[in-house]
Parts: sequence; structure tokens; C-alpha cells
Amino acid sequence: MAAKEQLDEAESAQRVSKALGMKVSPEKVGAIVRELRSTTVSEEVLKQKLQAAVSETDYDGVILSLVQKYCPSGLLGLALTALLASFMSGMAGNVTAFNTVWTYDLYQAYLAPNKSDAHYMGMGRIITVIGILLSIACAYFASNYNNAMDIIQLVFGFVNAPLFATFVLGMFWKRTTSHGAFFGLLGGTASSALFHATTLAAGNAPGIKGGYLTVLWVLPSEMAQNFWLATFAFGICFFLTLFITLATKRTKTDSELQGLVYSLTPKLKDEESAWFMQPAFLGVVLLACCVVLNFLFW
Repeated sequence: MAAKEQLDEAESAQRVSKALGMKVSPEKVGAIVRELRSTTVSEEVLKQKLQAAVSETDYDGVILSLVQKYCPSGLLGLALTALLASFMSGMAGNVTAFNTVWTYDLYQAYLAPNKSDAHYMGMGRIITVIGILLSIACAYFASNYNNAMDIIQLVFGFVNAPLFATFVLGMFWKRTTSHGAFFGLLGGTASSALFHATTLAAGNAPGIKGGYLTVLWVLPSEMAQNFWLATFAFGICFFLTLFITLATKRTKTDSELQGLVYSLTPKLKDEESAWFMQPAFLGVVLLACCVVLNFLFW
């Protein structure tokens, strides 16, 4: 009889896991089944118990889980509609920025200057279609990752890490030249691609997720690979920009760099706000919180 009950509880756990699409604890599901045999519980209580029985953490579905848990039935549809609207507006903003940068900042400035407005309008439409097709291809690429944060941090490592090094030198060192910034950024981005091509996270096969040239270093996780990729790209861009800047002539005067370089920009003092509302104090508090959280959860 006991063996049969255990078999029924295991089968119940499998069915619940299949229905929820997530792994559940057989022990907790068994406890729920035994409770249901002896008493009657409400639907809300049963829902909470099933949520507590989930044994895996779904990081990608955290927003949907919060909405499902805290929104009643009527508000649930409104919340999902708001989420879809935010995603669509974000995509529309990205597409608009993509075609604007290409059409006006690159195409009109360097490839085809002095053309008619109709010509640039046509190019904007064409590049919009191309941008949407590229985004669809990127979506298929991102589907190879189980966690959305992994692919986001990978993109940040390729783009934001070397760009951050360029901004740091450009904002705080007036000697930085345009040649140093451009070739430093180019070298940092290329070095991130090389790092990704020669490293691999444990458990992954060489290919899309890295190691497509060779495997020189196996890291414990994809997030660790992204972290070291960003560190490597930042360092290469920083020092390459530094050395190229020292080897090239300065082309901007101090007056031309006012408002762009920190040391040449007049400092504004906010005398009306209290000391605890000053940006410097708030920045130190946030930095201290960041250090403490990294120490606790490293």
C-alpha cells in the first residue's frame, strides 16, 4: 500500500511538473496530495502550495511570475498588455535609432552627401527593413541561450565595455585624440570577438557560445565568460587608446573641449540642497552599497 502511494505521488509530481513547465519537488507534491486526500483546500491555497513546490528558479520568467502571483484575474490581462506595449515601444525606439544613425550620421555624412530628401527617405525605409531582419536573426541567435541575462551581458561585453573605456579617457583626459579613441575602440571590440572565439563555458560545445576558433580557456559558466570578456575588452581598448593618443598629435584646443572634458568644464555647486541630497554623498552611499552587496553575494 505504501509503495502504491509513493508511486501515485511520483506520478503526480511528474504531471504537475509537465503542467507548470518547471521542475517540482516530489516530496512537496506528495505532501500536497496527502493533504488533499484528508481535507479540502481552496484554490488560492492550492496555488500557493504548488508555487512553493517548484524546485528550480526561472530567472527569465521572474516578471511573469510576479504578475501571475500578485495580480488578480482582471488586472492580469492589463499587466500583460502593458508588458507587451513596453516591449513594442522599446523595439520601435531601437529601429528608429538604427535607421537614423545609419541614414543621417553615416550614409548622408560619408557615403552619399548632398542628396535629396526623397533619396534619404528611401534609404531610411530600406535600412529599417534590414534592421528588422537583423533583429529577427539576432532573436534566433539568442534562442541558443537558456538565460536572457547571459546574452545581454555578452552584448554588453562586446559593445559597452570597450565603449566605456573610450568614454572614460575622453571625459577625464583632455589629451585624448580622435585617432586614439577610434582605433582603441576598434581594437577593443575586435579583442572581445577574439576572446569569445578562444574561450568556452563549462558544459558547452565549441560553436555559437564560444570556442569556434580554438579553446584556450574553459570558464565555469557563461556569465564568467562574459565577465572576463568585458574585462579583457575594456583593458585592451583603454591601453590601446592611451598608447595611440601619446603617439598622435592633439587636434583640439582647451576651449573646444569645454563641456566635454571634466577638468575643463566649470563646476556647478548646488548650495540649496541639504548635504545628504548632494550627488557626491548619494554617489558614495550607492558605491558602498554596491561593494557590500558584492561582498555578500560573490
